Amino acid sequence: LMNGEVHYEVVLERSGQHRIWFSDAVREDLPASQAARVTMVVARKGAPDESLALAIDESGESWVATGRPVGPGDVTVTVSYVLRGEPFEIEIPFSLPAS
Repeated sequence: LMNGEVHYEVVLERSGQHRIWFSDAVREDLPASQAARVTMVVARKGAPDESLALAIDESGESWVATGRPVGPGDVTVTVSYVLRGEPFEIEIPFSLPAS
């Protein structure tokens, strides 16, 4: 997905480990430190929303959080962050297939 000239990739893993990477307009990786206050809210049908505050991983390349496992079905994640002083928020629908 894109926010202006910045790409961001959101990955929800079945295990519950979730990541966000950032890259520039030509897809060159940006250090995770370019963003701040990265959060996500994972909404699953029939379950309370799960709010996660992400942290920069050991390599400094992505933001990561571990939450409850994500199973098959419809999931919505709301991603929020601040990039270059500008807040951003987007709701992203996911449909995870059965394994």
